[in-house]
Amino acid sequence: MSLVNALEELRTQGPEPIIIHDGYRCPEHNAAVGGAPHSEHMEGIAADFSITGLTLQQMYDRTKIVPAFANGGIGVYDGNFIHADTRNGKARWSRKNGVYLGLDVLVNP
Repeated sequence: MSLVNALEELRTQGPEPIIIHDGYRCPEHNAAVGGAPHSEHMEGIAADFSITGLTLQQMYDRTKIVPAFANGGIGVYDGNFIHADTRNGKARWSRKNGVYLGLDVLVNP
């Protein structure tokens, strides 16, 4: 499933607006924002977003309902946004104060 289709499926899960903060990144921009060297953003299969009015836990719970994201990557960031991608393989992480942690550390403080 494409990223756009997965985001549309996420949008249909609730009435709240989804704010896309970041999608495709060229290598130069990815490096400038501190993205991973092999970021899924550079492949056009990742987006960073927030859902208006929801907590990080609620955003995470809603994101993992979408099969393409459930089988791909979901990252939870303390900047109050979610990274979701349609990579081939499940990956989960969180980042708090610039440190990557196990997901349960941030989502269930």
